[in-house]
Amino acid sequence: MHLGPTHHERFYWCDGSTNFLVDNTLYKLHMSLLEPHSIVLRDMFTMPAAASGSDESVWEGDSDERPIKIGAPFTVRKLDNLLIWFHRVDLTVLDVSALTDILELALFLQWDTARHFAIQALKDSGLTASHRLSLAISYRISDWIEPAFKDLMDTPPQTFTTEDSMLLGQHIMMLIMTTQAAIRHH
Repeated sequence: MHLGPTHHERFYWCDGSTNFLVDNTLYKLHMSLLEPHSIVLRDMFTMPAAASGSDESVWEGDSDERPIKIGAPFTVRKLDNLLIWFHRVDLTVLDVSALTDILELALFLQWDTARHFAIQALKDSGLTASHRLSLAISYRISDWIEPAFKDLMDTPPQTFTTEDSMLLGQHIMMLIMTTQAAIRHH
């Protein structure tokens, strides 16, 4: 038996203005609160498009039957984390994974305040140099690249972990190892 989309338990507000579907979860959000913070959302709603069909007065996002369907990079977890931050629901639940979700969506949505919040919270979270460099490369945090690379250069090669290799990838790990070896031989 196929069940249709379900209302989000926390972020489906009856008085919301716009319906979104992520995976199989419906959100009903107040776009007037969200769009001023994001260039992408602002652009999306300055040029509304009619839903498919013959009735031009029906707009995509105006009901549960015609939600705006959102795909990658959005997932329920990622959007929940962004909305938890935005609505200050319970910031204590925002661990490194949740902050990374906020960072990813903030970059995608061009939402500067969300991006700055996530960067600062991640900076204060005690990330390893490998994790900082990985995030810096993935999410364009240029201020983190040099300090993280310097920290990695000071790390004894035998102390690198499998997690370091997974975060950085083979190419960067080889770059670090060969640079360390070149420094030792001079």
